Amino acid sequence: MCGILAVLGSSLPVEELRELVKSCTKKLYHRGPDEEQYFISEDGWCGLGFARLKIVDPEHGVQPMFNDQRTVWSVTNGELYNHEEIRKTELNNMTLHSHSDCEIMIPLYEKYVSSQRYDHDIQYVYNLLRGVFASCLVDLKRGFFMAGRDPIGVRALFYGTSKDGAVWFASEAKAIVDVCDYVTAFIPGTFVKGYRGREQAFSFTRYYEPVYWHDHWMPVSPVDYQLLHDTFVLSCKRRLMSDVPIGVFISGGLDSSLVASVAKRLLDPNYEFHSFACGLEGAPDVAAAQRVADFLGTKHHVLTFTVEEGIQALDQVIYHLETYDVTTVRASTPMYLLSGLCKKYVKVVLSGEGADEIFGGYLYFHNAPNEIAFHQEVVRRVKLLYTADVLRGDRATAAQSLELRVPFLDRDFLDVAMSIHPREKVTSKHRIEKYIIRYAFSKEFCGEEYLPDDILWRQKEQFSDGVGYSWIDGLKAYCEKAVSDADLQNAAQRFPHDTPTTKEAYVYRAIFEKHFGNCKAVQGLRESVARWVPMWSDSTDPSGRAQKVHVAAYSNGGD
Repeated sequence: MCGILAVLGSSLPVEELRELVKSCTKKLYHRGPDEEQYFISEDGWCGLGFARLKIVDPEHGVQPMFNDQRTVWSVTNGELYNHEEIRKTELNNMTLHSHSDCEIMIPLYEKYVSSQRYDHDIQYVYNLLRGVFASCLVDLKRGFFMAGRDPIGVRALFYGTSKDGAVWFASEAKAIVDVCDYVTAFIPGTFVKGYRGREQAFSFTRYYEPVYWHDHWMPVSPVDYQLLHDTFVLSCKRRLMSDVPIGVFISGGLDSSLVASVAKRLLDPNYEFHSFACGLEGAPDVAAAQRVADFLGTKHHVLTFTVEEGIQALDQVIYHLETYDVTTVRASTPMYLLSGLCKKYVKVVLSGEGADEIFGGYLYFHNAPNEIAFHQEVVRRVKLLYTADVLRGDRATAAQSLELRVPFLDRDFLDVAMSIHPREKVTSKHRIEKYIIRYAFSKEFCGEEYLPDDILWRQKEQFSDGVGYSWIDGLKAYCEKAVSDADLQNAAQRFPHDTPTTKEAYVYRAIFEKHFGNCKAVQGLRESVARWVPMWSDSTDPSGRAQKVHVAAYSNGGD
Protein backbone atom coordinates (compact mmCIF):
# COMPACT_ATOMS: atom_id res chain seq x y z
CA MET A 1 0.00 0.00 0.00
CA CYS A 2 1.44 3.31 -1.09
CA GLY A 3 0.40 6.63 -2.55
CA ILE A 4 1.47 7.63 -6.05
CA LEU A 5 1.29 10.93 -7.87
CA ALA A 6 2.28 11.86 -11.42
CA VAL A 7 1.89 14.96 -13.56
CA LEU A 8 2.81 15.26 -17.24
CA GLY A 9 2.89 18.44 -19.30
CA SER A 10 2.60 21.13 -16.63
CA SER A 11 3.50 24.66 -17.70
CA LEU A 12 4.85 25.57 -14.25
CA PRO A 13 8.51 26.43 -13.73
CA VAL A 14 10.53 23.50 -12.40
CA GLU A 15 10.87 24.74 -8.81
CA GLU A 16 7.17 25.61 -8.56
CA LEU A 17 6.27 22.20 -9.95
CA ARG A 18 8.56 20.54 -7.42
CA GLU A 19 6.84 22.26 -4.51
CA LEU A 20 3.39 21.48 -5.94
CA VAL A 21 4.24 17.79 -6.39
CA LYS A 22 5.49 17.66 -2.82
CA SER A 23 2.38 19.33 -1.38
CA CYS A 24 0.05 17.06 -3.39
CA THR A 25 1.97 13.92 -2.37
CA LYS A 26 1.79 14.90 1.29
CA LYS A 27 -2.00 14.56 1.07
CA LEU A 28 -1.33 10.83 0.54
CA TYR A 29 0.87 10.55 3.63
CA HIS A 30 -1.53 8.19 5.39
CA ARG A 31 -1.07 5.66 2.57
CA GLY A 32 2.71 5.68 2.92
CA PRO A 33 4.05 7.22 6.12
CA ASP A 34 7.40 5.36 6.01
CA GLU A 35 9.05 7.37 3.23
CA GLU A 36 8.40 10.13 0.70
CA GLN A 37 10.38 10.55 -2.53
CA TYR A 38 10.02 12.80 -5.58
CA PHE A 39 11.35 13.19 -9.10
CA ILE A 40 11.04 16.24 -11.36
CA SER A 41 12.57 16.06 -14.83
CA GLU A 42 15.07 18.77 -15.70
CA ASP A 43 12.74 20.37 -18.22
CA GLY A 44 9.71 20.13 -15.92
CA TRP A 45 7.71 17.90 -18.29
CA CYS A 46 7.34 15.14 -15.69
CA GLY A 47 6.77 15.19 -11.95
CA LEU A 48 6.44 12.07 -9.78
CA GLY A 49 5.68 11.66 -6.07
CA PHE A 50 5.62 8.57 -3.90
CA ALA A 51 4.50 7.97 -0.30
CA ARG A 52 5.65 4.51 0.77
CA LEU A 53 4.45 1.91 3.21
CA LYS A 54 7.36 -0.54 3.34
CA ILE A 55 6.11 -4.08 2.69
CA VAL A 56 8.39 -5.92 0.22
CA ASP A 57 12.17 -5.35 0.39
CA PRO A 58 11.80 -2.51 2.92
CA GLU A 59 15.44 -1.43 2.64
CA HIS A 60 15.81 -1.20 -1.14
CA GLY A 61 12.38 -0.87 -2.78
CA VAL A 62 12.56 2.92 -3.04
CA GLN A 63 10.35 4.71 -5.57
CA PRO A 64 10.19 6.46 -7.99
CA MET A 65 12.20 3.77 -9.75
CA PHE A 66 14.37 4.32 -12.82
CA ASN A 67 16.52 2.52 -15.37
CA ASP A 68 20.32 2.73 -15.45
CA GLN A 69 20.23 5.62 -17.94
CA ARG A 70 17.63 7.48 -15.85
CA THR A 71 15.49 7.92 -18.95
CA VAL A 72 12.58 5.73 -17.82
CA TRP A 73 10.87 6.34 -14.45
CA SER A 74 7.92 4.71 -12.75
CA VAL A 75 5.76 4.79 -9.64
CA THR A 76 3.61 1.79 -8.75
CA ASN A 77 1.27 1.23 -5.86
CA GLY A 78 0.83 -2.49 -6.04
CA GLU A 79 1.60 -6.03 -5.11
CA LEU A 80 2.76 -8.05 -8.11
CA TYR A 81 2.57 -11.53 -6.66
CA ASN A 82 4.18 -13.29 -9.62
CA HIS A 83 7.18 -10.94 -9.84
CA GLU A 84 9.69 -13.71 -9.09
CA GLU A 85 8.28 -15.86 -11.87
CA ILE A 86 8.39 -12.88 -14.26
CA ARG A 87 12.03 -12.21 -13.32
CA LYS A 88 12.89 -15.78 -14.31
CA THR A 89 10.70 -16.36 -17.36
CA GLU A 90 10.32 -12.93 -18.95
CA LEU A 91 13.43 -11.10 -17.77
CA ASN A 92 15.86 -14.04 -17.87
CA ASN A 93 17.02 -13.47 -14.27
CA MET A 94 18.44 -10.06 -15.10
CA THR A 95 20.05 -8.21 -12.21
CA LEU A 96 17.82 -5.48 -10.82
CA HIS A 97 18.46 -2.87 -8.14
CA SER A 98 16.17 -4.43 -5.54
CA HIS A 99 13.89 -7.35 -4.80
CA SER A 100 10.83 -5.12 -4.88
CA ASP A 101 7.97 -6.62 -6.84
CA CYS A 102 7.27 -3.24 -8.48
CA GLU A 103 10.73 -2.94 -10.05
CA ILE A 104 9.80 -5.33 -12.87
CA MET A 105 7.65 -2.65 -14.54
CA ILE A 106 10.55 -0.77 -16.16
CA PRO A 107 12.42 -3.77 -17.60
CA LEU A 108 9.14 -5.22 -18.90
CA TYR A 109 8.46 -1.91 -20.63
CA GLU A 110 11.94 -1.73 -22.09
CA LYS A 111 11.78 -5.31 -23.37
CA TYR A 112 8.29 -5.37 -24.84
CA VAL A 113 6.88 -1.90 -25.54
CA SER A 114 7.97 -0.64 -28.95
CA SER A 115 6.88 2.56 -30.65
CA GLN A 116 5.38 0.60 -33.55
CA ARG A 117 2.89 -1.45 -31.50
CA TYR A 118 2.24 0.51 -28.33
CA ASP A 119 -1.30 -0.76 -27.65
CA HIS A 120 -0.54 -4.41 -28.32
CA ASP A 121 2.69 -4.34 -26.30
CA ILE A 122 1.24 -2.50 -23.31
CA GLN A 123 -1.68 -4.95 -23.18
CA TYR A 124 0.81 -7.81 -23.18
CA VAL A 125 2.76 -6.33 -20.26
CA TYR A 126 -0.29 -5.68 -18.08
CA ASN A 127 -1.72 -9.12 -18.83
CA LEU A 128 1.47 -10.72 -17.55
CA LEU A 129 0.83 -9.37 -14.07
CA ARG A 130 -0.90 -11.31 -11.33
CA GLY A 131 -1.65 -8.92 -8.55
CA VAL A 132 -3.11 -5.50 -7.89
CA PHE A 133 -1.63 -2.23 -9.01
CA ALA A 134 -1.97 1.41 -9.96
CA SER A 135 1.04 2.38 -12.01
CA CYS A 136 2.47 5.22 -14.08
CA LEU A 137 5.59 4.96 -16.25
CA VAL A 138 7.35 7.79 -18.08
CA ASP A 139 9.91 7.55 -20.88
CA LEU A 140 11.73 10.88 -21.04
CA LYS A 141 13.66 10.03 -24.19
CA ARG A 142 10.57 9.07 -26.19
CA GLY A 143 8.38 11.74 -24.61
CA PHE A 144 5.89 8.98 -23.75
CA PHE A 145 3.90 7.91 -20.70
CA MET A 146 1.51 5.11 -19.79
CA ALA A 147 -0.66 4.42 -16.76
CA GLY A 148 -2.76 1.40 -15.81
CA ARG A 149 -4.93 -0.04 -13.09
CA ASP A 150 -5.48 -3.66 -12.03
CA PRO A 151 -8.43 -5.61 -13.51
CA ILE A 152 -10.97 -5.03 -10.72
CA GLY A 153 -9.60 -1.78 -9.29
CA VAL A 154 -8.39 -3.14 -5.95
CA ARG A 155 -5.75 -0.43 -5.90
CA ALA A 156 -7.15 3.09 -6.10
CA LEU A 157 -6.28 5.43 -8.95
CA PHE A 158 -7.69 8.75 -10.19
CA TYR A 159 -6.83 10.98 -13.10
CA GLY A 160 -7.41 14.64 -13.74
CA THR A 161 -6.76 17.40 -16.24
CA SER A 162 -5.81 21.02 -15.70
CA LYS A 163 -6.16 24.15 -17.81
CA ASP A 164 -2.48 24.30 -18.71
CA GLY A 165 -2.84 21.04 -20.67
CA ALA A 166 -1.34 18.76 -18.02
CA VAL A 167 -2.66 15.35 -17.00
CA TRP A 168 -2.47 14.16 -13.39
CA PHE A 169 -2.66 10.72 -11.77
CA ALA A 170 -3.02 10.04 -8.05
CA SER A 171 -3.96 7.26 -5.64
CA GLU A 172 -6.69 9.43 -4.14
CA ALA A 173 -8.61 12.34 -5.60
CA LYS A 174 -7.89 14.58 -2.62
CA ALA A 175 -4.28 14.91 -3.80
CA ILE A 176 -5.24 16.60 -7.07
CA VAL A 177 -8.76 18.08 -6.80
CA ASP A 178 -7.31 21.50 -5.97
CA VAL A 179 -4.99 21.62 -8.99
CA CYS A 180 -7.25 20.06 -11.64
CA ASP A 181 -10.42 21.20 -13.36
CA TYR A 182 -11.78 17.68 -13.60
CA VAL A 183 -10.97 14.54 -11.59
CA THR A 184 -12.57 11.10 -11.73
CA ALA A 185 -11.78 7.45 -11.15
CA PHE A 186 -9.39 5.66 -13.48
CA ILE A 187 -11.27 2.75 -15.07
CA PRO A 188 -10.07 -0.64 -13.76
CA GLY A 189 -8.64 -3.12 -16.25
CA THR A 190 -7.57 -0.37 -18.65
CA PHE A 191 -4.53 1.69 -19.50
CA VAL A 192 -3.87 5.06 -21.09
CA LYS A 193 -0.88 6.21 -23.09
CA GLY A 194 0.17 9.73 -24.05
CA TYR A 195 2.85 11.85 -25.61
CA ARG A 196 4.72 15.04 -24.88
CA GLY A 197 2.75 18.01 -26.18
CA ARG A 198 -0.50 15.99 -26.41
CA GLU A 199 -0.83 14.92 -22.78
CA GLN A 200 -4.62 15.22 -22.59
CA ALA A 201 -5.23 13.56 -25.99
CA PHE A 202 -5.58 10.06 -24.57
CA SER A 203 -8.31 7.44 -24.36
CA PHE A 204 -8.76 4.33 -22.28
CA THR A 205 -7.82 0.97 -23.78
CA ARG A 206 -9.09 -2.19 -22.12
CA TYR A 207 -6.42 -4.83 -21.55
CA TYR A 208 -8.52 -6.99 -19.23
CA GLU A 209 -11.39 -8.40 -21.22
CA PRO A 210 -12.36 -11.91 -20.10
CA VAL A 211 -15.30 -13.60 -21.79
CA TYR A 212 -17.61 -12.89 -18.85
CA TRP A 213 -17.10 -9.14 -19.39
CA HIS A 214 -19.31 -9.24 -22.49
CA ASP A 215 -22.98 -8.53 -21.88
CA HIS A 216 -24.49 -11.44 -23.78
CA TRP A 217 -22.05 -14.19 -22.82
CA MET A 218 -23.41 -16.90 -20.52
CA PRO A 219 -21.13 -19.36 -18.68
CA VAL A 220 -21.90 -23.03 -19.29
CA SER A 221 -19.26 -24.92 -17.28
CA PRO A 222 -20.36 -27.20 -14.45
CA VAL A 223 -18.66 -26.48 -11.16
CA ASP A 224 -15.29 -28.20 -10.70
CA TYR A 225 -15.05 -28.24 -6.92
CA GLN A 226 -11.41 -29.32 -6.87
CA LEU A 227 -10.39 -26.56 -9.27
CA LEU A 228 -12.38 -24.00 -7.29
CA HIS A 229 -10.71 -25.19 -4.08
CA ASP A 230 -7.17 -25.27 -5.46
CA THR A 231 -7.36 -21.94 -7.26
CA PHE A 232 -8.55 -20.21 -4.11
CA VAL A 233 -5.76 -21.78 -2.06
CA LEU A 234 -3.26 -20.50 -4.64
CA SER A 235 -4.80 -17.03 -4.42
CA CYS A 236 -4.36 -16.99 -0.64
CA LYS A 237 -0.80 -18.27 -0.96
CA ARG A 238 0.09 -15.45 -3.35
CA ARG A 239 -1.15 -12.87 -0.87
CA LEU A 240 1.18 -14.04 1.87
CA MET A 241 4.11 -12.41 0.04
CA SER A 242 5.48 -9.95 2.57
CA ASP A 243 8.56 -8.92 4.54
CA VAL A 244 6.41 -7.52 7.36
CA PRO A 245 3.75 -9.10 9.64
CA ILE A 246 0.42 -10.18 8.10
CA GLY A 247 -2.93 -10.45 9.86
CA VAL A 248 -6.54 -11.10 8.89
CA PHE A 249 -9.93 -9.50 9.41
CA ILE A 250 -12.48 -12.04 10.64
CA SER A 251 -16.10 -10.94 10.59
CA GLY A 252 -17.34 -14.38 11.55
CA GLY A 253 -19.03 -14.84 8.19
CA LEU A 254 -17.97 -17.31 5.53
CA ASP A 255 -15.73 -15.13 3.35
CA SER A 256 -13.22 -13.71 5.81
CA SER A 257 -13.29 -16.89 7.90
CA LEU A 258 -12.38 -19.00 4.89
CA VAL A 259 -9.53 -16.62 4.00
CA ALA A 260 -8.26 -16.88 7.58
CA SER A 261 -8.47 -20.66 7.60
CA VAL A 262 -6.64 -21.17 4.29
CA ALA A 263 -3.96 -18.62 5.18
CA LYS A 264 -3.39 -20.18 8.60
CA ARG A 265 -2.75 -23.57 6.99
CA LEU A 266 -0.25 -22.05 4.56
CA LEU A 267 1.77 -20.21 7.20
CA ASP A 268 4.47 -21.76 9.33
CA PRO A 269 2.91 -23.40 12.42
CA ASN A 270 5.00 -21.10 14.62
CA TYR A 271 3.92 -17.91 12.82
CA GLU A 272 2.01 -15.56 15.14
CA PHE A 273 -1.05 -14.94 13.02
CA HIS A 274 -3.12 -12.02 14.31
CA SER A 275 -6.84 -11.81 13.63
CA PHE A 276 -9.15 -8.85 14.17
CA ALA A 277 -12.89 -8.36 14.65
CA CYS A 278 -15.11 -5.48 15.69
CA GLY A 279 -18.66 -4.73 16.66
CA LEU A 280 -21.03 -3.19 19.15
CA GLU A 281 -21.50 -4.91 22.46
CA GLY A 282 -23.22 -8.24 21.79
CA ALA A 283 -22.81 -8.05 18.00
CA PRO A 284 -23.41 -11.32 16.08
CA ASP A 285 -20.15 -10.96 14.15
CA VAL A 286 -18.01 -10.64 17.26
CA ALA A 287 -19.21 -13.91 18.74
CA ALA A 288 -18.86 -15.75 15.44
CA ALA A 289 -15.39 -14.30 14.84
CA GLN A 290 -14.26 -15.47 18.27
CA ARG A 291 -15.49 -18.96 17.41
CA VAL A 292 -13.37 -18.91 14.23
CA ALA A 293 -10.30 -17.55 16.01
CA ASP A 294 -10.54 -20.20 18.72
CA PHE A 295 -10.92 -22.92 16.08
CA LEU A 296 -7.91 -21.70 14.06
CA GLY A 297 -5.73 -20.72 17.00
CA THR A 298 -5.04 -17.14 15.93
CA LYS A 299 -3.90 -14.32 18.18
CA HIS A 300 -7.28 -12.62 18.28
CA HIS A 301 -8.12 -8.96 18.95
CA VAL A 302 -11.59 -7.47 19.32
CA LEU A 303 -12.59 -3.82 19.08
CA THR A 304 -15.89 -3.04 20.77
CA PHE A 305 -17.16 0.37 19.73
CA THR A 306 -20.29 2.38 20.45
CA VAL A 307 -22.71 4.00 18.04
CA GLU A 308 -21.51 7.37 19.32
CA GLU A 309 -17.87 6.53 18.50
CA GLY A 310 -18.92 5.52 15.01
CA ILE A 311 -20.84 8.75 14.49
CA GLN A 312 -17.84 10.79 15.69
CA ALA A 313 -15.69 9.06 13.04
CA LEU A 314 -18.04 9.85 10.12
CA ASP A 315 -16.27 13.08 9.20
CA GLN A 316 -12.87 11.41 8.77
CA VAL A 317 -14.38 8.32 7.15
CA ILE A 318 -16.09 10.30 4.40
CA TYR A 319 -12.98 12.43 3.90
CA HIS A 320 -10.93 9.30 3.24
CA LEU A 321 -13.64 7.53 1.21
CA GLU A 322 -14.30 10.48 -1.10
CA THR A 323 -17.85 9.23 -1.54
CA TYR A 324 -21.22 9.75 0.12
CA ASP A 325 -22.79 6.41 -0.86
CA VAL A 326 -24.86 5.25 2.13
CA THR A 327 -23.86 1.59 2.04
CA THR A 328 -20.17 2.38 1.70
CA VAL A 329 -20.21 4.84 4.59
CA ARG A 330 -22.14 2.45 6.84
CA ALA A 331 -19.71 -0.42 6.29
CA SER A 332 -16.52 1.66 6.15
CA THR A 333 -16.90 3.23 9.57
CA PRO A 334 -16.46 0.02 11.61
CA MET A 335 -13.64 -1.07 9.28
CA TYR A 336 -11.90 2.29 9.73
CA LEU A 337 -12.13 1.99 13.51
CA LEU A 338 -10.89 -1.61 13.48
CA SER A 339 -7.97 -0.71 11.22
CA GLY A 340 -6.79 1.69 13.90
CA LEU A 341 -6.39 -1.29 16.23
CA CYS A 342 -4.99 -3.54 13.54
CA LYS A 343 -2.06 -1.27 12.62
CA LYS A 344 -0.62 -1.69 16.11
CA TYR A 345 0.24 -5.29 15.27
CA VAL A 346 0.59 -5.71 11.48
CA LYS A 347 1.07 -3.76 8.25
CA VAL A 348 -0.76 -6.16 5.94
CA VAL A 349 -4.23 -7.58 6.49
CA LEU A 350 -6.24 -10.15 4.54
CA SER A 351 -9.98 -9.85 4.03
CA GLY A 352 -12.94 -11.47 2.27
CA GLU A 353 -14.16 -8.76 -0.11
CA GLY A 354 -15.48 -9.91 -3.48
CA ALA A 355 -17.04 -13.26 -2.66
CA ASP A 356 -20.60 -11.94 -2.50
CA GLU A 357 -20.29 -10.35 -5.92
CA ILE A 358 -18.70 -13.41 -7.56
CA PHE A 359 -21.11 -15.97 -6.13
CA GLY A 360 -24.27 -13.87 -5.79
CA GLY A 361 -24.05 -13.94 -2.02
CA TYR A 362 -26.11 -10.89 -1.16
CA LEU A 363 -29.50 -11.87 0.14
CA TYR A 364 -31.38 -10.01 -2.58
CA PHE A 365 -30.02 -12.57 -5.05
CA HIS A 366 -32.64 -14.94 -3.61
CA ASN A 367 -35.15 -12.86 -5.56
CA ALA A 368 -33.49 -13.21 -8.97
CA PRO A 369 -36.21 -14.11 -11.50
CA ASN A 370 -34.04 -16.51 -13.50
CA GLU A 371 -30.49 -17.73 -14.08
CA ILE A 372 -29.74 -15.19 -16.79
CA ALA A 373 -30.75 -12.27 -14.58
CA PHE A 374 -28.74 -13.77 -11.71
CA HIS A 375 -25.59 -13.97 -13.84
CA GLN A 376 -26.02 -10.51 -15.30
CA GLU A 377 -26.31 -9.04 -11.83
CA VAL A 378 -23.20 -10.95 -10.71
CA VAL A 379 -21.24 -9.44 -13.60
CA ARG A 380 -22.60 -5.97 -12.90
CA ARG A 381 -21.60 -6.22 -9.26
CA VAL A 382 -18.08 -7.41 -10.13
CA LYS A 383 -17.64 -4.53 -12.57
CA LEU A 384 -18.77 -2.03 -9.92
CA LEU A 385 -16.62 -3.37 -7.10
CA TYR A 386 -14.22 -0.45 -7.44
CA THR A 387 -17.06 1.92 -6.49
CA ALA A 388 -18.23 -0.08 -3.47
CA ASP A 389 -16.61 -2.86 -1.39
CA VAL A 390 -13.18 -2.51 -2.99
CA LEU A 391 -13.29 1.25 -2.45
CA ARG A 392 -14.30 0.70 1.17
CA GLY A 393 -11.56 -1.85 1.76
CA ASP A 394 -8.84 0.30 0.23
CA ARG A 395 -9.74 3.60 1.88
CA ALA A 396 -10.77 2.40 5.34
CA THR A 397 -7.45 0.56 5.75
CA ALA A 398 -5.21 3.03 3.90
CA ALA A 399 -6.53 5.79 6.17
CA GLN A 400 -4.84 3.90 9.01
CA SER A 401 -1.67 3.05 7.02
CA LEU A 402 -2.57 -0.58 6.39
CA GLU A 403 -2.36 -2.65 3.23
CA LEU A 404 -5.45 -4.74 2.45
CA ARG A 405 -5.28 -7.94 0.38
CA VAL A 406 -8.34 -9.68 -1.04
CA PRO A 407 -7.84 -13.29 -2.25
CA PHE A 408 -11.33 -13.66 -3.75
CA LEU A 409 -10.43 -11.07 -6.39
CA ASP A 410 -7.40 -12.89 -7.73
CA ARG A 411 -7.51 -12.78 -11.52
CA ASP A 412 -7.06 -16.53 -11.99
CA PHE A 413 -9.68 -17.33 -9.35
CA LEU A 414 -12.10 -14.98 -11.09
CA ASP A 415 -11.56 -16.84 -14.37
CA VAL A 416 -12.63 -20.07 -12.68
CA ALA A 417 -15.51 -18.74 -10.59
CA MET A 418 -17.05 -16.57 -13.32
CA SER A 419 -17.06 -19.42 -15.86
CA ILE A 420 -19.40 -21.56 -13.73
CA HIS A 421 -22.98 -21.96 -14.96
CA PRO A 422 -25.28 -19.68 -12.92
CA ARG A 423 -27.56 -22.59 -12.00
CA GLU A 424 -24.72 -23.75 -9.73
CA LYS A 425 -24.81 -20.39 -7.91
CA VAL A 426 -28.54 -19.67 -7.77
CA THR A 427 -29.96 -19.64 -4.26
CA SER A 428 -33.30 -21.00 -3.10
CA LYS A 429 -35.16 -22.02 0.04
CA HIS A 430 -33.23 -25.28 -0.03
CA ARG A 431 -29.82 -23.99 -1.18
CA ILE A 432 -27.92 -21.37 0.82
CA GLU A 433 -26.12 -18.49 -0.91
CA LYS A 434 -22.51 -19.22 -2.00
CA TYR A 435 -23.16 -22.94 -1.72
CA ILE A 436 -20.43 -24.00 -4.15
CA ILE A 437 -17.55 -22.27 -2.37
CA ARG A 438 -18.84 -23.55 0.98
CA TYR A 439 -19.01 -27.11 -0.33
CA ALA A 440 -15.54 -26.87 -1.94
CA PHE A 441 -14.08 -26.40 1.55
CA SER A 442 -16.43 -28.74 3.42
CA LYS A 443 -15.18 -31.84 5.17
CA GLU A 444 -17.59 -33.86 3.04
CA PHE A 445 -15.78 -32.81 -0.13
CA CYS A 446 -12.12 -32.33 0.78
CA GLY A 447 -11.86 -34.51 3.87
CA GLU A 448 -10.56 -31.65 6.01
CA GLU A 449 -12.34 -29.37 8.43
CA TYR A 450 -11.47 -25.86 7.36
CA LEU A 451 -14.19 -24.31 9.53
CA PRO A 452 -16.82 -25.44 12.01
CA ASP A 453 -20.10 -26.25 10.27
CA ASP A 454 -21.98 -23.45 12.03
CA ILE A 455 -19.55 -20.95 10.45
CA LEU A 456 -19.14 -22.64 7.08
CA TRP A 457 -22.91 -22.69 6.59
CA ARG A 458 -23.75 -19.40 8.38
CA GLN A 459 -26.16 -17.08 6.54
CA LYS A 460 -24.78 -13.95 4.94
CA GLU A 461 -24.56 -10.85 7.14
CA GLN A 462 -23.65 -7.58 5.45
CA PHE A 463 -20.75 -6.07 7.39
CA SER A 464 -22.72 -3.02 8.47
CA ASP A 465 -25.39 -5.35 9.94
CA GLY A 466 -23.09 -7.95 11.44
CA VAL A 467 -21.20 -5.46 13.63
CA GLY A 468 -24.49 -4.98 15.47
CA TYR A 469 -28.00 -4.34 14.22
CA SER A 470 -28.22 -1.20 16.32
CA TRP A 471 -25.34 0.35 14.33
CA ILE A 472 -27.55 1.18 11.36
CA ASP A 473 -30.53 1.89 13.60
CA GLY A 474 -28.37 4.31 15.59
CA LEU A 475 -27.11 6.03 12.46
CA LYS A 476 -30.64 6.55 11.21
CA ALA A 477 -31.76 7.91 14.57
CA TYR A 478 -28.85 10.36 14.65
CA CYS A 479 -29.55 11.57 11.11
CA GLU A 480 -33.25 11.89 11.83
CA LYS A 481 -32.41 14.46 14.51
CA ALA A 482 -29.62 16.15 12.54
CA VAL A 483 -31.76 16.93 9.46
CA SER A 484 -35.12 18.65 9.62
CA ASP A 485 -38.05 17.68 7.43
CA ALA A 486 -37.74 21.05 5.72
CA ASP A 487 -34.04 20.47 4.98
CA LEU A 488 -34.81 17.18 3.31
CA GLN A 489 -37.75 18.62 1.42
CA ASN A 490 -35.49 21.36 0.02
CA ALA A 491 -32.48 19.11 -0.54
CA ALA A 492 -32.52 19.70 -4.31
CA GLN A 493 -31.75 23.38 -3.77
CA ARG A 494 -28.60 22.58 -1.80
CA PHE A 495 -27.64 19.45 -3.74
CA PRO A 496 -28.98 19.77 -7.30
CA HIS A 497 -26.86 16.87 -8.57
CA ASP A 498 -27.69 13.40 -7.21
CA THR A 499 -30.05 14.83 -4.61
CA PRO A 500 -30.26 12.79 -1.38
CA THR A 501 -33.68 11.29 -0.67
CA THR A 502 -33.20 10.24 2.97
CA LYS A 503 -31.94 12.08 6.01
CA GLU A 504 -29.06 9.64 6.37
CA ALA A 505 -27.96 10.30 2.79
CA TYR A 506 -28.33 14.05 3.42
CA VAL A 507 -25.92 13.93 6.39
CA TYR A 508 -23.26 12.04 4.43
CA ARG A 509 -23.61 14.34 1.44
CA ALA A 510 -23.22 17.41 3.64
CA ILE A 511 -19.98 16.04 5.09
CA PHE A 512 -18.68 15.22 1.61
CA GLU A 513 -19.43 18.74 0.38
CA LYS A 514 -17.75 20.24 3.43
CA HIS A 515 -14.50 18.54 2.47
CA PHE A 516 -14.64 18.70 -1.31
CA GLY A 517 -17.44 21.07 -2.34
CA ASN A 518 -15.12 24.03 -2.90
CA CYS A 519 -12.63 22.10 -5.01
CA LYS A 520 -12.58 22.96 -8.69
CA ALA A 521 -12.77 19.35 -9.80
CA VAL A 522 -15.43 18.06 -7.40
CA GLN A 523 -18.11 17.44 -10.03
CA GLY A 524 -16.09 14.56 -11.45
CA LEU A 525 -16.11 12.97 -8.00
CA ARG A 526 -19.86 13.42 -7.66
CA GLU A 527 -20.41 11.79 -11.05
CA SER A 528 -18.28 8.80 -10.07
CA VAL A 529 -20.44 7.93 -7.03
CA ALA A 530 -22.40 4.72 -7.69
CA ARG A 531 -25.18 4.08 -5.23
CA TRP A 532 -25.36 0.55 -3.84
CA VAL A 533 -29.03 -0.44 -4.18
CA PRO A 534 -30.34 -4.04 -4.15
CA MET A 535 -32.15 -5.43 -7.18
CA TRP A 536 -35.50 -7.29 -7.11
CA SER A 537 -36.34 -5.92 -3.67
CA ASP A 538 -39.35 -4.25 -2.10
CA SER A 539 -36.94 -2.02 -0.18
CA THR A 540 -34.32 0.42 -1.43
CA ASP A 541 -32.47 0.18 1.88
CA PRO A 542 -29.18 -1.67 1.28
CA SER A 543 -29.17 -3.40 4.66
CA GLY A 544 -29.32 -7.18 4.52
CA ARG A 545 -32.14 -7.04 7.06
CA ALA A 546 -34.25 -5.22 4.48
CA GLN A 547 -34.42 -8.52 2.58
CA LYS A 548 -37.26 -10.76 3.72
CA VAL A 549 -35.11 -13.88 3.55
CA HIS A 550 -32.88 -12.58 6.37
CA VAL A 551 -33.37 -14.45 9.66
CA ALA A 552 -33.64 -11.07 11.45
CA ALA A 553 -35.51 -9.24 8.71
CA TYR A 554 -37.38 -6.01 9.41
CA SER A 555 -40.99 -6.89 10.13
CA ASN A 556 -42.24 -5.15 6.98
CA GLY A 557 -39.34 -6.13 4.72
CA GLY A 558 -37.96 -2.61 4.72
CA ASP A 559 -37.89 0.66 6.58
